[in-house]
Amino acid sequence: MTTADLFMDHDFIISVFESSYDGIYLTNKDGVTLYVNSAYEKLVGLPRETFVGRSMEDLMNEGLMNTHITERVVASGDTITETELLASGREVIITGNPIRNGSGEIIAVMTNVRDISEIISLEEEARRNNAIMNLYKETYLGDVNESIVCESPESIRLFNLAHKVAKRDSTILITGETGTGKEVVAKYIHMNSQRKNKGFIKINCGAIPANLLESELFGYVGGAFTGADPKGKAGMFELAHDGTLFLDEIGELPLELQPALLRAVQEGEITRVGSTKTKKVNVRIITATNRDLRQMIAAGQFREDLYYRLNVISLRTPPLRNRRDDIPGLVDMLVKQLNEKYNENKTVASAFIFQLMSMDWPGNIRELLNFVERQYIINESGTLSSIEHLDYEAQANELSKEENFNMNKIVCSVEASLMKSALERSPNTNEAAKLLGISQPTFSRKYNKYKDMDLL
Repeated sequence: MTTADLFMDHDFIISVFESSYDGIYLTNKDGVTLYVNSAYEKLVGLPRETFVGRSMEDLMNEGLMNTHITERVVASGDTITETELLASGREVIITGNPIRNGSGEIIAVMTNVRDISEIISLEEEARRNNAIMNLYKETYLGDVNESIVCESPESIRLFNLAHKVAKRDSTILITGETGTGKEVVAKYIHMNSQRKNKGFIKINCGAIPANLLESELFGYVGGAFTGADPKGKAGMFELAHDGTLFLDEIGELPLELQPALLRAVQEGEITRVGSTKTKKVNVRIITATNRDLRQMIAAGQFREDLYYRLNVISLRTPPLRNRRDDIPGLVDMLVKQLNEKYNENKTVASAFIFQLMSMDWPGNIRELLNFVERQYIINESGTLSSIEHLDYEAQANELSKEENFNMNKIVCSVEASLMKSALERSPNTNEAAKLLGISQPTFSRKYNKYKDMDLL
């Protein structure tokens, strides 16, 4: 079969449409729906049978869509692009394109539908970062010293070394298990450096879709892609100029973006997406990961030259099991913060601390702090004297019985229970995510996943 024959094949064309990341909505010139792909189904949360064979006008009358773009494309004869809020709550950018026959007559309209909710979220985050830097640089960090507990020998050694290396601009790689306080160390270094009065910008390389990460790191010029701000936008490197850029979860950085990061670190130059002009930036780079970058290099997943550029100085945060002497101080710090937040005056009994110090903490500091906060919330007395078990813990025990012993099922069920509990105690998903110690995008992805699994 020739290439020309391939493009005449109906099944091939449908497979192309089905592989599209964007939603595709095809109508005839009268607005009757001919086809929608699976990406569109996911965007609206409805099966394609809801739309196919029906007119857009009827669908609008039923509240299933808010705009009749086909009518305007046919009337104007031109491509039309606009934004729309779907009934599912997603904000999308839609582009209607006229399809013409050999005589030039419009016979159909194909509309591309792209979810821009995440882009808008990232735009808002960037604006917040910029506003915070302009108003009061150190407010973003808070008093980092109040979040540091150094009672164990391991913690004392770590922060002594961090204090020494803070005075220089060498790149720093912070390694350690999840939840061991790598971001706290990065902030401490910034606040004890010559750049402390400038911006501290954090970006989580694992929390942003790969197709958006490049523009978030390096910025973009107006018109670089569909939905881009016509004025363009500065990336995190530019926002962190003269300050510190903290790249969390650096092991999740896509391989195709690593050369650009290497150039930015090595040459101090970045290029915005859609531009050919380079721009000089003066940024101190701190990275963090819980992954073994050497193993990733061996597997061809991480560039060796970039690794050595980032790993001029290496710091490792110890797991909580190796610094149990810090547990009393961490609990005391958190209870004080919660008392201030909820205007209470709860205290902690020695027996409660003793129980915590005897427990295993695979989730490290983050797990400990989240656990203590939950205990604080459900405690009805003025003293945390003993550990109260929650429903999800009993559920985990039930699921771990031999006949149901499936690790993925247990993890999903427990996480879903935690998320449900967090939502009940929080006014929105941002606060619920904070309560659980995860990012809001991670919370949203997990929520949608578990909702589809009927766990929520």
